[in-house]
Amino acid sequence: MTDVWYSPSDIVYSRPQMMWGILYLDMLEIGDWPSENRDTGYTGSQGSRNTKTKFLPAALLYAEITARLKTTRDAGEALVDEIQSGVSDYEGLSRPAQRALNYISGWRRRRQSYSRWCWQQERRRYLKTKRPQ
Repeated sequence: MTDVWYSPSDIVYSRPQMMWGILYLDMLEIGDWPSENRDTGYTGSQGSRNTKTKFLPAALLYAEITARLKTTRDAGEALVDEIQSGVSDYEGLSRPAQRALNYISGWRRRRQSYSRWCWQQERRRYLKTKRPQ
């Protein structure tokens, strides 16, 4: 996952993007956007016309990710721990971390509580397995 890079305009809060954002959460917190890992040979700096708001996209992404993670409590903490300890794919996450990632992903924040959302997901899963063929 470390070879993936997103620009601020690419962010739509999909699962891979949320995992990427959580991986770089410490960097986003201080207002730095992760740099693109390209080998171009260019050693100069990228000049920015508006240096006053250079930190803004990073700060906004950090704020959105942390706000969404707070709603998931322990599962969100597990998600952050697992991603920052090196789990790089969705299938490698524990079940609670997968649930938390599914809950925080998406263009908008969910209106229902995390516990209610989990209950609905389990109910749907149960009903899917109990349907007569």
